[in-house]
Amino acid sequence: MADNASENQIRTVVENWAQAVRAGDIDGVLAHHTDDVVMFDVPPPLQLKGIAEYRKAWEPFLSFVGKDGFDVIDLVITAGRDVAFCHSLLRIGKEAEPVVRLTLGFRKVGGEWLITHEHHSAPIDVT
Repeated sequence: MADNASENQIRTVVENWAQAVRAGDIDGVLAHHTDDVVMFDVPPPLQLKGIAEYRKAWEPFLSFVGKDGFDVIDLVITAGRDVAFCHSLLRIGKEAEPVVRLTLGFRKVGGEWLITHEHHSAPIDVT
């Protein structure tokens, strides 16, 4: 059975995160992440551990993306009682096609959904 309240809370977290990226608000980007967050990213390093490394990775990106767009597309959420995940495509830039895949893992902490895992990936041409 779907937990609509949890799905709505998670959708709000994701929308607020994307809005913070567009606004260049690093504190907003970090607001709903656990201290032990792990991120797999497209540019090196491929794995970051902890909120300090996560922050460090986002700072240069925020100056790059600006208000040109950072749009979550076709967000699908699956929520359990204490853990959840979602996936979507991500458009970076106003006119760009969705070029990045996004998967987020959540853990419910003190009644609040927090991002504990973030995974960005880009398709590659193997031909």
